[in-house]
Amino acid sequence: MPKTIFGTTEKSNFILNMNYTTVRRWVLGILCACIIVPLIGGMFITGIEGTSSFLGSFLYATGFSCILFYIVLLLRKDISFKQYPAAFLVVGLAVLTFASYYRVALAEPAQENINTALLGELGRYEGLLALFAYFGIFLLATAVMKYSSVKIIFDILVGAGIVQAIVAVMQHIPWDFPSDFRKLPALLLLKDVHLSSGLSDSPIFYGSFLTIVSAVAIAGAIYDKNITRARVYGVSSVLFFLTGLFTSSVIPLIGIGTTLVVTLVLELTAGNGGTKFDSGILKSSGKRLAALIAAFAVVFGIVFAAQGIYLRDKAIAYTDAFNRLFITAGSPSFVNEQSLWEIGAERSVTMIKEHPILGVGPDMFAKNQFSGSLVVDSIDRSYNEYLYIAATRGIPSLLMYLVLLGATIIRLVKDLKQFASDREKWFRPALLTAVIAYSVQAFFSVSAVTVAPFFWLLLGISWSKFIDENRDKSTK
Repeated sequence: MPKTIFGTTEKSNFILNMNYTTVRRWVLGILCACIIVPLIGGMFITGIEGTSSFLGSFLYATGFSCILFYIVLLLRKDISFKQYPAAFLVVGLAVLTFASYYRVALAEPAQENINTALLGELGRYEGLLALFAYFGIFLLATAVMKYSSVKIIFDILVGAGIVQAIVAVMQHIPWDFPSDFRKLPALLLLKDVHLSSGLSDSPIFYGSFLTIVSAVAIAGAIYDKNITRARVYGVSSVLFFLTGLFTSSVIPLIGIGTTLVVTLVLELTAGNGGTKFDSGILKSSGKRLAALIAAFAVVFGIVFAAQGIYLRDKAIAYTDAFNRLFITAGSPSFVNEQSLWEIGAERSVTMIKEHPILGVGPDMFAKNQFSGSLVVDSIDRSYNEYLYIAATRGIPSLLMYLVLLGATIIRLVKDLKQFASDREKWFRPALLTAVIAYSVQAFFSVSAVTVAPFFWLLLGISWSKFIDENRDKSTK
C-alpha cells in the first residue's frame, strides 16, 4: 500500500512515493535555489533603492523550503537523525536560539525588541527566522546523494561568485553604478573612494563571501581534469582576489590567504606526487597551484602600483552602522583610536557577562548599545563571529557551534585519505579548505544573511552520506 501523510492521498502519495532518482533531483534543485534565489534577490536589492527590507525574505523562501523537504525525507525514511550526529548539534543550536529569542520576548515587552529578535536588526535581518533558515539549509545539504550533484552546486556557487565579482568591478569604477559604498564621506575614509561590496551589502561581508567561493574555485582549478572547468575556476579565482583588493578590507586577504595556505599544505601532504593531467599546458596540480599563486602576486603588484592597498575596516563598519542602519541618534565620534576588533570584543564581553546562558537575543547586539557611553562609536556587529554568537545567543550556543566546526574539520581530514587515492574527488579538499578558511576569517568578520547561507550549505554537504566511499559507489 502506498505511503500517505496523515491518511491523505494523491499529492502526499506523490511526495512520499517518489523514486530515488526523483528525490535526488529535488534535493539538488532546492539546494541550487539556495544559491540562485538570494543572488537574484541581491541584484534586485542592490539595483533598486529602498528595497533592503526584502533581504530576509529571499533567505526565508529557500531556508524554510529546505526544512519542509527535509521533513519529507524523514517521513520517507530516506534519512534518519541516527546517521548524522551533526544533525543533533544543529537541532540543539535551534533550540538554544529559540530560547534566546523567548528570553527577549519575556524580558523586553517593547514590540521593537521582540521584532528585532525575530526578524533581525534593520538592514541585517539575521534574527530567529534567518538562523532557522541556516539550520534548514544545513540539514537538507546533508542529504546530497551524488558526487555529480556536488559538482553542479559548486559550478553554480562559482557562477554566483563571478556575477558578484562583475558587480564588484563595476562598483569600483568611478561612475553611478549602484553601491552603498560609493563616494563615502572624507571624514570616514580620508578621501572619496569606490569600495566594492558585490551583492553582499558590505565590503567586509563580501570578503567573507570571497573566502567561500575562492576555496571552491581554487580546488577546482587545481584538481579538476575537465580542462574547461579548471580554466574557468582558475580565472575566477584571480578575479575574486582582484575584487577582494577593491574592498579596502583585510577580510579577503585573511580568507583567501588562508585558502592558499591550506591548499598548499594539502597539495604537499596528500601523497602520490600530485595530480597528473593529459591536456593543458600545466600538466600537474602542483604547476597549476604555482601558476595561481604567481597570478595572485601579479594582480597584487598591479593594484598596489596603480592605486595602493588601503585597509579601512573600522571606517567601513562605522559607515555601515551609522549611515545605512541609523542605529544611533547622533553622529559617530572619531576620537576613539581603538581597533574595530578591540571595540567589538569589549562590548561583546560586557553582554556575555550580563547574559552568559542565552545572550542578549538574536541580532540584538545594536539594541544593547543604546545606554551610557556605548552610544559613542556604536557598531551593530562585534566583527568576531565567535564573540558575537556568545553575546547574542549565549556561551552554550558558542560551544555547540565550535563542536560542530571541529567535528566537521575532523571528518573532512579523515576523508583526505580517499582523496589521496582518487584525486578526481576534489570536493573533499574544497570543503575542508572552505570550512577552515571561513572559520579563520570569522575571527575578524561576522555572519550575514548575504553570506552565511552559502557556508551552511557547504558545512551540510561535508556531512552528507555520499562523502563515504561505500556510499559513492552505490550512488554514481
